[in-house]
Amino acid sequence: MWLFDLFGKGGKEQQSENEKDQEAGSHEELRAYSGMRVEVTTFDGRLLFVAKLTNLWKNQANLEQFSEMELSQEELVQYSKMEFPQEDSEQPLEAETSEKEVEQTLETGASRTDSGQISEMGASRTDSEQPSEAVESEKEGGQPSETEDSQKVEMIHVRIRGYSDHERKAVYMEGLITPGDKRIWNVEDLKVAHIGNDRAFFRLDTDIEAVVTTFGGFSAGEETCRMLNISVGGARILSEQKYNEGDKFLLKVKLLEDRPMSVMFCEVLRIIEREDSKYEYGCRFLELNEEDQEKITQNIFAAQLAERRKKRGAS
Repeated sequence: MWLFDLFGKGGKEQQSENEKDQEAGSHEELRAYSGMRVEVTTFDGRLLFVAKLTNLWKNQANLEQFSEMELSQEELVQYSKMEFPQEDSEQPLEAETSEKEVEQTLETGASRTDSGQISEMGASRTDSEQPSEAVESEKEGGQPSETEDSQKVEMIHVRIRGYSDHERKAVYMEGLITPGDKRIWNVEDLKVAHIGNDRAFFRLDTDIEAVVTTFGGFSAGEETCRMLNISVGGARILSEQKYNEGDKFLLKVKLLEDRPMSVMFCEVLRIIEREDSKYEYGCRFLELNEEDQEKITQNIFAAQLAERRKKRGAS
């Protein structure tokens, strides 16, 4: 019996150590995504906002919102009062399914609020942490009004999708968010649901004019081209000019009229010769610092949001 107890305890202790190691590895994995630009959606695919994932600690983080809120205050309140869906732990979040949900839901039309409503949400979080008039009245025997309680945004179960520049892969996470101060959302129970090679969601179809600037040799100079699409890691262009695999040049383009010109140092990776005597070039971006990456990512997200709103307006 004594030997059985000894080995039994050893097994339990070993199991506990393994669980701790797995938990530590999961937290370390999350920290690698600090600073990643992400899109935050509800579980039924409705886009909330674009943000930067920061201050990761264990399974908690912040979302620094840098786009306008895509849902109204009333809709946010409704989502915060919903029961959290029960996920099947054996089935990872599928990239293709969530992308279809996003596009289908966005097609139905979603109103958006102004930044003032975000401020109201932030104030409601602060009030919950500090004694408010409603709390004081409750202490004195009164109760908070139903109107105040009904307009409060509580915890929302969301999907968080971003692109890891280090791993060059799409990262799908989920967690529980609550509004904080100054357009910062608090995230709890954050976990990675799926990592995949799906980059289509972060690729923006454009077909706009761009300029290629080459250096050195007889071909040095500027040539116009068409940018067919752009992603967080590169772009595809169409040109009459002949370039070779490995050629490097500056690519200048204005993704939106109200945004400054984006300038990227590129390398040609793939070449497709077309029947109309033009060439398609798959290029990757080189030597981008963090500020350049953030600007490109924000421009891509801004253009995606503008396109979705245009589709909603036409439907």
